Amino acid sequence: MIVLALIASAFVSAIAWGAFDDLSRVAIAAGITFVIVLLGFAALNYAAKDDNFKPGEPRLK
Repeated sequence: MIVLALIASAFVSAIAWGAFDDLSRVAIAAGITFVIVLLGFAALNYAAKDDNFKPGEPRLK
């Protein structure tokens, strides 16, 4: 999750670097993107249902 959040923030940083001349705006955009993506992945991971099944048994009865 952290790696994907870092990739997303690097992508936003590259776009923001071309759009803004101020380094602080680029850092703010990257930080906000990192937090939002990381929290989004954490929420999706928390909301996912565990898949409990016994090996060797069909899932549908």
